[in-house]
Amino acid sequence: MSEHENVDLKPTPGERLTKFFKRSDVIQSTIFGVIVTMIFVILGGKFYTKWMPTVMSTDMKAIERLMVVFTWIAAPVCGVVLGVALYTFLNRHSGDTPPPDGPATRTNGPVVLGWSVVTSVLALVAVIYGITELNSASIATAKNVENSMVVNVVGNQWVWSFEYPELGVQSHELMLPINRPVAFHVTSVDVNHSFWPVQLGVKVDANKLAETLADTTPTKLGEFDVKCAELCGLYHAYMETTGEVMTKADFDNWVIAQGGHTA
Repeated sequence: MSEHENVDLKPTPGERLTKFFKRSDVIQSTIFGVIVTMIFVILGGKFYTKWMPTVMSTDMKAIERLMVVFTWIAAPVCGVVLGVALYTFLNRHSGDTPPPDGPATRTNGPVVLGWSVVTSVLALVAVIYGITELNSASIATAKNVENSMVVNVVGNQWVWSFEYPELGVQSHELMLPINRPVAFHVTSVDVNHSFWPVQLGVKVDANKLAETLADTTPTKLGEFDVKCAELCGLYHAYMETTGEVMTKADFDNWVIAQGGHTA
């Protein structure tokens, strides 16, 4: 018998990968992982949007779309993690004698490489999608800047004030006409606040001696909530008011009733 016949050859990467996926624990974890992944995909596509605030602007629609896409991207990672966790929980050891260690996954090159590639691709997709959404928002802002209605938003412990400089109106309620871009110029007269018209999908800091900007376009008629999203003192929880997206005719009537003039 030649010496070559006694040499134990190392398994190829393909053989190691095949052997890995034939293990009982890997098969069970994979089944659990696929089930969990599908649950998150269904939740993201069918239910998350129903649990979120009503979409009343272009920004809120973009946020809703972003939540769905990022849920789908994260679903496979959650599936792997929770699949392993479920298998571990259902097959937990009982007794005083600890079980022997299983084969180390971290030394299985094909598995480590596959996991690294898949998660890197998912992260890259998330980054590209996020950059695309940011660029789309910037383009929309530049496109609407000339037609935007300016609203000066002032935070003051513990009320919001809204000034419409073009219309000569001030109010503690935020009234907006539908389908017209609005540019918020946000400041504070005391401590830091955070301007948050919930259903419009806008949230921006209100700082003293500094002006922050935000914009959106209301797309749905109805009332919305305006809150402060940053702890600002004793009555922070009560720093809220209401707003309404109105037809242009109703908005013009409201402006005139407040003693202002229509644009």
